[in-house]
Amino acid sequence: MTNSRNFVIGTSGHIDHGKTTLVKALTGVDPDRLAEEKKRGITIDLGFAHYRDEKGTELSFIDVPGHEKFVHNMLAGAAGIDAVLLVIAADDGVMPQTIEHLEICNLLNICSGMVVLTRCDLVEDPEMIDLCREEIQELVIGTFLENAPIVPVSAVSGEGLDVLRQELAGLYQKLRPHEVEKPFRFSVDRSFTIKGFGTVATGTLLVGKMNKNDEVHQFPAQKPVRLRGFQVHGHSVEEVEAGQRVAINVANLSKDEIQRGDQLAMPGSLLTSYILNAELQLLESAPRSLQRRDRVRIYLGTREVMGRLVPLEQKVFEPGGMQIVQFRLEQPISSRFGDRFIIRNFSPVYTLGGGRVIDPSPGKSRRIRTELHERLNVLRGDDQQSAAEQVIYLQSTRGVLLREFTVRTGLSEKQANKIVQDLASQRIVFCVDPSEKRYLHVDHVARIGEFICRVIRAFHQKFPEREGMTKAELSGKLSLLFKTEKEVDHLLKYLVKTNVLEDNEQYYLLPGHRKSFSEDKQQLLEKCLSVVREGGFQPPRRTHLFEQCGLDGKEGVAILKLAIHNNLLIRITEDLYYTPEQLADIESRIRNHFDSQTELTVIEFKDLLQITRKHAVELLEYFDGKHMTRREDNHRILYK
Repeated sequence: MTNSRNFVIGTSGHIDHGKTTLVKALTGVDPDRLAEEKKRGITIDLGFAHYRDEKGTELSFIDVPGHEKFVHNMLAGAAGIDAVLLVIAADDGVMPQTIEHLEICNLLNICSGMVVLTRCDLVEDPEMIDLCREEIQELVIGTFLENAPIVPVSAVSGEGLDVLRQELAGLYQKLRPHEVEKPFRFSVDRSFTIKGFGTVATGTLLVGKMNKNDEVHQFPAQKPVRLRGFQVHGHSVEEVEAGQRVAINVANLSKDEIQRGDQLAMPGSLLTSYILNAELQLLESAPRSLQRRDRVRIYLGTREVMGRLVPLEQKVFEPGGMQIVQFRLEQPISSRFGDRFIIRNFSPVYTLGGGRVIDPSPGKSRRIRTELHERLNVLRGDDQQSAAEQVIYLQSTRGVLLREFTVRTGLSEKQANKIVQDLASQRIVFCVDPSEKRYLHVDHVARIGEFICRVIRAFHQKFPEREGMTKAELSGKLSLLFKTEKEVDHLLKYLVKTNVLEDNEQYYLLPGHRKSFSEDKQQLLEKCLSVVREGGFQPPRRTHLFEQCGLDGKEGVAILKLAIHNNLLIRITEDLYYTPEQLADIESRIRNHFDSQTELTVIEFKDLLQITRKHAVELLEYFDGKHMTRREDNHRILYK
């Protein structure tokens, strides 16, 4: 990981504590852009400003609303920020949204920032500043701001602003490095139209680098997006990187087709689902406990969706607790392992807690529900190999593609490759498709093997006279699990190698199975073969064959299928059958003919075998299909 000299700072705090005024005093830019904000004197939606310090560090500010009615906008602004300025008015002290905003930032795992004590010019008694400082120190105990600077300022007089700028310059050194090597990910917080340019989407580039020639998809719609260009703080650039506020000119979407909550990312770098498995921390200050099927609001990135909460460990989720939960969403959400989120009560709206995604697209197997929370707990741990094993196990018979591993585990491609290869070498997982690199846990392969054994066992019981099932017959039974014949072939070879099945090139059978005929069927089969042989090169048609054998239609069809399956008869047309020996004799006569002749007509073939014209035509078409002969005009030549 490397770091750029760009980072994003978000303001937070109670309404009317001077957040917007502070940003304007620092940058010279008024972040309130809406007419209603100017009229009412409060921030309603996100505002943006920036400045460059003397060392060349680019600081982007996101000014968030402090009113409790607009916390959803504040949460959209908190997506992708590197540090927080917790703004508290010296003449007012800590207020409800001060606490709520701090709790939200803590839950989002923001690890850097400072406290700014504003409106100090309105405090006549200096002791009030000291009291307010003590109140703040008590408030931030146990949070990421516990040891952060507390900077008193006055945006009106300018007092303390230079000190604040110095602290901001020092803050740069404390930030987490930006992950510019990872696949890019851009979180949209605004979209609008500019005449002559078209649709523009603004937001924060969370990780990676983005070039306008990159292949980009819009999530959760998963549609390809074409980019025309970028601007950073009003300047056109060719490439952008993590830590920058970016305006993107989008070519193929209207402003209504790309909205706050959408993401732009590399294809396959996010998973989209109506279900999330996550670890959730409920605030101690949460007004109530949560129970199964409670409706909540989930905020992930700049997106807000409604969903139902399903606790997976304890039925009642008490304030201050942490456990594994599942969210069943009313709209799809795109995420990856480790994404942070906030949940709020559906109505009335207040913050309940937050956590991180540990399974961004859960499998739907009912078989593993009883042990789901135990396996998900492994994903929370530090044992990467055990976590990777559970990722594959939890996808049941669907398996996991290797390219999904970074999304499902947070590992790098190199780490994922090594761990999966280690699991495969230990025979913990099985690669069912080497080209696509799709892996199944061996426990699920064993389940599939048991299913196949049940299918073949039933087949043996129904058709004891048959040797086994063909791959085509088994493929039909496995069509819901495997998309390609290659996967089925690879799985069957594995099951044969591990002695679950036996094969003899044509058929798959259970170990120890040997075909057997009942005495009645053996007699009927011999009678049928005898009649065909007696017919010479012109055996009776199917109806006459059944009559001569004393069989009705159903019995006759069953005997014919049995004979074909055991390679005792070969079907030429729907009602004409020969033994392999008869066809070998005919083939020999045809080749003898071509030893002295270059072509063969139907009449010549008919006279050669002393058969009817219809029989001759059907036999020649059969040998055409076998690529022994080839028709040219009204005669055949030997196929070369």
